This record gives sequence, C-alpha cells and structure tokens, in this order.
Amino acid sequence: MFVRILAGLVALVFAACLALVLVIQLAGWDWLRGPVERRVSEALDRQVTIAEPLAVRWRWNFVPRVRFEGVTISDEDWTGDEHFITLERAVADVALLDLLRGRVNLREAWIRGMELRLSVDDEGRNNWGLGREDGQGRVPIVGGLHLVDSQVIYRNAAREVSFTADLDTVVAEDEGGADRTAISGEGEMRGRPLTFTGEGDGVMRLRDPDQSFAFRLDIEGGETRFVFDGQLGPRGSFREIAGALALQGENLREVYDFTGIPVPDTPPYDLTLDLARVDDVWQARNIEGVVGDSDLSGQLDYDTGRERPFVDAELTSDALDFNDIGMLIGAPAIDPDDMSESQLARAQARALREEGRIFPRAPLDVERISGVDGRLVFEGREVTGAGRALTEVSTTITLDDRVLLFEPLEFGFRGGRLESRVEINARGEDTITSADGTFSGIRLEDFIPNERIAGTFSGEISLVGTGDSIRRAMASSNGRIRALVDEGGISRRTLELIGLDLLNYIFANDETVATSCGVADIAVTDGTGRAETLLIVTPDSQIHGEGAFDFRRERFDLQVQARDTSPNIGSLGGPINITGRFRDPQISPAEETFVRGAAAVALGVFLTPLAGLLGTVQLDTVDGGVCERLLDQADAPEGE
Repeated sequence: MFVRILAGLVALVFAACLALVLVIQLAGWDWLRGPVERRVSEALDRQVTIAEPLAVRWRWNFVPRVRFEGVTISDEDWTGDEHFITLERAVADVALLDLLRGRVNLREAWIRGMELRLSVDDEGRNNWGLGREDGQGRVPIVGGLHLVDSQVIYRNAAREVSFTADLDTVVAEDEGGADRTAISGEGEMRGRPLTFTGEGDGVMRLRDPDQSFAFRLDIEGGETRFVFDGQLGPRGSFREIAGALALQGENLREVYDFTGIPVPDTPPYDLTLDLARVDDVWQARNIEGVVGDSDLSGQLDYDTGRERPFVDAELTSDALDFNDIGMLIGAPAIDPDDMSESQLARAQARALREEGRIFPRAPLDVERISGVDGRLVFEGREVTGAGRALTEVSTTITLDDRVLLFEPLEFGFRGGRLESRVEINARGEDTITSADGTFSGIRLEDFIPNERIAGTFSGEISLVGTGDSIRRAMASSNGRIRALVDEGGISRRTLELIGLDLLNYIFANDETVATSCGVADIAVTDGTGRAETLLIVTPDSQIHGEGAFDFRRERFDLQVQARDTSPNIGSLGGPINITGRFRDPQISPAEETFVRGAAAVALGVFLTPLAGLLGTVQLDTVDGGVCERLLDQADAPEGE
C-alpha cells in the first residue's frame, strides 16, 4: 500500500516536471519576465522594467541562472530623474520556487554597467527609501553581489554636494579570501572640486546585520585632504561610524565646506584624530598635530540632532606661535616676503603693509556662523615668537544664534595680565562689536624695546563699534580708554629732548629719571579718540599731551610738550608733533618751535651768544602735584 502511494507521488512529480519542461520548450523562458517585473516592482514600490528578453540557463536545482538586460527602476517624481537605477546587464541565480511564492531571492548576482542615482533635496528628503509604506513590500534577498563598471551619482542640494563614484568588485586572489570593493570618483562641494579613492569590504557586507563594513577613503578637495580608515556599523549604518582620520591642508577654514563647522582662517595644518559617530553626535577624540608653528591637542563633539547643530570643543596648545594668533584675525606679524610662511599669511601681511594699516579688514563670515551654535574652551599655555611680552592666552568662546562671545578672553604678560570680554552680535542688519577689558602690570618696554623709557601700566578699555571686521568696528567705535603708569622711568637725555632743551641734552648724562605717575584718558567718539588727559610727571618736569587718535584713518594728531617745574635756560619750549599713520608715525617740532628756533639763531648771529640764550628762556613753568589732584578727583565720590 505504501509502495503504491509513493510510486503515485513520484509519478505525479515527474508529470509536473514534464509539463513544466513542455511549457518552457513551447513558450520559452521569457514568460518569467512578467512575474519578475511584477514581484520586484511590488517589493520596491517602484516601477521595474526589463527591456530585453530573458536568457536562462536551466539547472535541475530549480535555481536557474538568468541574464537580464536593459533593466530600469523608476525614481521619485521630485528628483527630476526618470530612473533611480539603470542596469546594462545583470546575471543572477534566481530561486525559482521562491519567486513563484512571491519572494525575490537572488542567490548570487553579477552586475555590469549599473548607474545608481542618490538624491537629497533642500528639505532633506532622500530617494533611496525602498518598499511600500504599509510594510507589505519585500526587499529582494541577495546572497552575493559583484559589480563591474558601475557608478553611484550622488546629489545633496541641502549641503551643496555632488559627486560621481565608480564602483568595482575586486575578486579575492584565493578561495579563502573575501571580495573587496574599489571606489574612485570626483565631484564638488560648495563649489570646490573634490576627488576621492578608496577600498572596502564586499558590497554584500553592507546588508549584514551582525558585521561592520571596513573601508579606507582618501578625499582631496582644493588644498584639503582627508584620509579615513575605519568602519561603518551593521548593515552599513552611518550612525555607528568609527575610525582614524588624518586631515591636512593650507587653511582650516576650508573644513567648513566639508563639515559645516565654522573655523577661522589659519596657517597650514596637519592633524590626526579618532572619529566616531554615536547616533546624532560626531565625536573627535585624541586630536593631535600642528597648525602653523603651533601644536594643538584636544577633543570635539558635533551634535547634528539639535534644531541648530552644536559644536563643543576643548583645545590646548603647549607652544602657541604668536604669528598664528594674528592669522586668526587677518593680521599676521610676519614679513610679507618671508617665503617660509603660508601664502595666505604673506598675502594678509602684504595687504596691511601696502595699506599702511595695523587693523585687519578680514570680515567675520556671518553666513558660516548663522546655522550653528557652540562652545570652545582654548588654552595657549606658552606663547612663542612674541619676544618677552605675551606669555599665555586663554578664552572660552560661545556662539549662540549669530552672537559670538569671548568671555573671558585673557592674555598673560611678563608680570601683567589683560582680562577682557568681546562680543560680536550679528543678529541684526549691522554687526555690533563690543570690547571691555582691564589690564595691569604690563611693561612698556616689552612692547617698545628700548633703553630710554620703561614702566608698568594698568587701565581699562570699553569700546563699541559697528562692522563685521576689526577695522570697521574701530572706525565707528565709541567708548573710553584709560591707562595709569604705576611705576617707571625715562632717560634724562630723552626727557631733555622732548622739551627741546638743547643745552641740557648736550651736557646731560643718560641717567634714568623716575616718573612720579602717568595718566592717559582718551574718550572715543565715532572712531576718533580725543586725549582728555595725557600726562607724565617726574620730580623736575611734566610731559603734557593733547590731540586725537583717528581710528578710521589710523592716524595720529598729537602734540607733546615737556615743562620744567623751574625756569630753564636753553629750552625752545615748543611742543613736539606726532602725526602720520599708526604704523609709521612721524615726529617733528611744531611750527612755533621752528619760529622760536629761527629767532634764537638770528639773535646768536647778529647780537651776542648771551642774547641768543635769552630767546630760549622758558618762563611758563607749572607746579607739581597734577597727578595727585587728577587721581583724587577720579576717586572722589560723585557730588563732592
């Protein structure tokens, strides 16, 4: 009984197979084309078309090898492209019984001439979400995939990025090895050309739920180069990326084009770091390298999951070069003809020299800070290349909806310190820059190396200006600058020269005369600083100054005059004029001094040497105690 039933079943199966063979022989294999198009279209929720008849090699395991030619998969309407994928030729081992049950199962596939178009629009929509939204679509199963002469075309309108990547499968040299994927291509990012090459695991590793996808990618864009050696998460997830990144280039500012992180102008850089992405946060750890002649280390987080992306960084330089500080604001303290410096630094320095300026005109790029917030804690533990003046720098920078705040911004000097707060507010139509600071114990000779004038000074500064650069802000600034000389000295001969005391200058020794005090009080209005008080007092004389500082044109218009506390024979008594640009001041006696000097010469020639000396007698002497009275007035309560 059992034997008869088994024999019947065998006969039935044989008859079914015979019938299938007869259908194939009569109708050909192209009858499969319709079911394949229909099943794959349902699975992808896209229209799939196979232009050419199928070519099939039958195998008795019901997994025929099928050749498809002229395959297209439609794209989303909003992309403007007719096809999402086009295939010149594809050869696949198709599980026939699975196909008849409604499932597309390709045991292995070889693809030649694929063109895959990936698009992201201005609103962030992408076109690679395959399958029906109701969850009924089934993505085809692919056991193995090999690519030849294939391309991926990527366009991201939101990030202004587009490129074309060539993909090829690198077949393993031995049976135990795994296939690899080679990639190369070119494109542009924010108008800058870029090229890239790389290699990674086989393409099918991208859909493995348990394995990461290892790859190495070398990207060059302009003068910037990135080399990443790491891996993607399971199923090729970019949300779990991790690896080592090396980056180098001429200016870190260009990194913005690749990352969206605003960075100021810098000298050439060479940095390495460990890069990882955890959900929406990119983490840069163990940052090490150099920027210009300064070392740099630290860490950085970039959170893209917020409404406004947020950068949080802590960076340190153990040896910060002074010239690199100037580069950040467009005012490098270098020789423009020094070929050892970067091209940008030389261009900035040359522009300042040709203009005769000291305030840089490099503008704040409001567009770059408009879409991101952040915080940066920076410490320059030792400053090099600044002589003995500047010793350290530290600041905390916050960026909140187009308001850039340096608080505190601190500079350490030899024996002194400057503590300040700087705010650049770009929320309105005009950028408003304000600076408030106090300084103390700063040595004059550190800034003006000499053996004639010395002293330490303290004071405060408070300025507000309009403009997106230091030059424009200073040209429109309002506020006040006050300074007090705590202690100091001036050489006897310099003092006599300032007073045009010719006889004493000729016969005086070069001893140092202690200054009793010094006061400078400058009121700034619409970019012009008016010296309300400019005074240096010694036991024997006073040096008075008056006039203006033109921050708009960067010019001096000052007169300085020394007056002895007792009558003095041999002094011309006229003021010294300080004019010209801040960068190149001109010092000369005033016109009345020349007149009095000419009269003295005339008397000396036509009368007697004694009569000549009478023309130099200074009678308008003043008494001492001016500094004390000024300071007492400044310290007195209001209303007294």
